Amino acid sequence: MPDDATPKTSAAGAGLASGVAQVLAEHPLDTIKIRLQSRALAFDVLEGPRAVASKALSEEGVSALFRGLVPRLLTYAPVKSTLFAQYDFYGGTPWAGALAGGCNTLLSCPVDALKSRVQTRQDTLSWHVVMRQMYREGGLNAFYRGWLPLFCRDVPGYFLLFGVYDYGRELPQPLVGAAAGVAFYGSTLPIDRVKTIMMTQDLRRPTFASPVDCARDIYRRDGLRGFYRASLPTLLRTACGQAVALTVYGLMR
Repeated sequence: MPDDATPKTSAAGAGLASGVAQVLAEHPLDTIKIRLQSRALAFDVLEGPRAVASKALSEEGVSALFRGLVPRLLTYAPVKSTLFAQYDFYGGTPWAGALAGGCNTLLSCPVDALKSRVQTRQDTLSWHVVMRQMYREGGLNAFYRGWLPLFCRDVPGYFLLFGVYDYGRELPQPLVGAAAGVAFYGSTLPIDRVKTIMMTQDLRRPTFASPVDCARDIYRRDGLRGFYRASLPTLLRTACGQAVALTVYGLMR
């Protein structure tokens, strides 16, 4: 069969597989990232990813680093599938990536909010119990806390991610994927810190009424440095996760 007649997986199907692979590759680092970025007192006093990982392993065991994995696996793969399907539908350009990233936040925000809240807990409550608790305390709105900074992160972030991906199609895919991931988060780390705090604050008595209030408080307490808390695990996580994700997507497409 000629090469150009070789069957290709759909963008949605390749995105589904890409999402599963990405979650499995990056989740422990993602947990360290979320704990460092949050304002949970147990983690806010710790300095650096090594301290967070050490505390989690000594007090909660290895399973602590995989907290929130199941809901993310069940939901992030379909979310990634719709992201790539939209990217393909809108023309496969960096602008298409930005549009797809913005639209996709309506699906990805509830997943991110639930995952982040589970990851910052130190008890053994299962994710579905936490999900019910979130709904009792805040209704559907609880799952969209942090949507605005998520949207503001994902539009420019996916523009850069898919821009790097398009530019490097002829280069080794793991290298391109890692570079694309670093481009995404390297440019959006301050917004990502605000997003995590907004998603993990108390639902009944939130500390911050808006992302702007949150950003002002970060700057007041820690200056510009505060926006880059957890930068190392974030960049390592995204380099690893996107290297795997875009490689799987490219191979299947």
